[in-house]
Amino acid sequence: MRSADARLLLVDKKMRTLCADPDFPDDIFLTCFDDHLSAGGGRTRAILSLNCSECLGLKLDDAIALAASVELLHNASLIQDDLQDETTLRRGASTVWVKHGVNHAIGLTDLTIAAAFRALSEVSDPTVVPKLIEHLFQSISITVRGQADDLDVGPVGVDRALSVARRKSGPLFALALRLPLCLAGRHEFLAKASQAAEAFGLGYQIYDDIVDAEEDRNGGSRNNIVLALEADSSCTDARKSACKLAGKYLETAASLARDLPSGSGGALADLSAGVAHKLNALDDE
Repeated sequence: MRSADARLLLVDKKMRTLCADPDFPDDIFLTCFDDHLSAGGGRTRAILSLNCSECLGLKLDDAIALAASVELLHNASLIQDDLQDETTLRRGASTVWVKHGVNHAIGLTDLTIAAAFRALSEVSDPTVVPKLIEHLFQSISITVRGQADDLDVGPVGVDRALSVARRKSGPLFALALRLPLCLAGRHEFLAKASQAAEAFGLGYQIYDDIVDAEEDRNGGSRNNIVLALEADSSCTDARKSACKLAGKYLETAASLARDLPSGSGGALADLSAGVAHKLNALDDE
């Protein structure tokens, strides 16, 4: 059994290989992608996918391909979000569009999405590929619509903020579980995996909104859930309400994840508990 760090290195290598063009060794897009990846990141979705695959007994090569597919989509969304939000820094490093230009950022987004589909073509059972592609497409479809709503200048409110968070955060966490479950033939658990991931995505986003509330207030963010709650309550009460709401979603995520077969949702349950612990520390401040 390989260590988690070793498997993540294989995922990064797979992503680079899928995006590389052997006819262009000095390809600007690979340079852009390397710069983006070198800024760091927890590879959370890859970890969830790898652990799910391992619990379900999938082959290592299949597990790497599935995790790479999910992580490629996640990175595509980050590159695109940075461009659309005009974010200049990510984890302290210049974003792709700032360092390499808008056109290269758009091209890299397209390339990484295409590479995510290409990754699925490498699984050992080609008969499952159409189903895997459908799951991938559904995740992209929901996520881009969530991003469109996030950029829209429509009315602000708690329901809207939750809707945006649900569609932007949940689908790729769900995909990390749905792809291994699909390849393992455990289709009866796909809906529960999605429910668990959606609940986690909401809980995590609310936690993130609590942490970023002041920054978002100063930046004019329209979909921070804490700021939306402040429309009907004081800042202190809004923060407490947000902490309670996030805790409820994280508890639901952990409970549903524990019901997935062969412990395949264990990593998501642990992740939910970890965020809940951080949330409790915020609530005590």
